[in-house]
Amino acid sequence: KFFEEKVEPLQACQCLPHPFQFTEISHRLLCSYSTDIEDLFWEIDHCLAINRSVLQQLEDRCGHELTDEDWEKIQIQALHRESYECPICLTPLPASADGHPDPCETRRGHSSRETVLLSCSHVFHHTCLLALEEFSLGDSSPFHVCPLCRSGYQKKILEC
Repeated sequence: KFFEEKVEPLQACQCLPHPFQFTEISHRLLCSYSTDIEDLFWEIDHCLAINRSVLQQLEDRCGHELTDEDWEKIQIQALHRESYECPICLTPLPASADGHPDPCETRRGHSSRETVLLSCSHVFHHTCLLALEEFSLGDSSPFHVCPLCRSGYQKKILEC
C-alpha cells in the first residue's frame, strides 16, 4: 500500500516552512504505510530460507574436493572443446604437437604462462584468471564463477 490517505500539497510560501509542518507531514506519511511487523518478519524469514537453500545447493555442487579421476574426466572434456586461446587475454594457450593445450611448452625462448583447468572444463592462463578474480570479486570472496559459463568452480594448475 502506498498511501491510504491523500496528502495535500504544501502551499507555496514566501519563506521556509515552520519545523512543525515538517513533523506533521512526516507523521502523516508514516501513518499511511502498512506496518504489520509480523508480515515483515515472515518476509525476512522466507528470504533467509531461500538464501540458505541456494547456498546449500552451491555447497553440495562445489563444496567437495575433486579426485584425480574427476580431473582426468574434466581435462578430456576440455580437450574436446578444442579451445586454443585464453578467453580472457585472447592469446594462444600453449599447444602440444597434436594441437591440444600443453602447459609445458615454451614459445620463442620464453617460458609459457601456467595454464589452469577449471572444474567446468574451461582453460585459461593462470595469471589471467587470477587477475580477473581479483578484479571482479576481490581476494576476500570464497567463491568465484567462470567468466564463460558463470558456474562456480574449483581450479587445477596443469603441470608438466
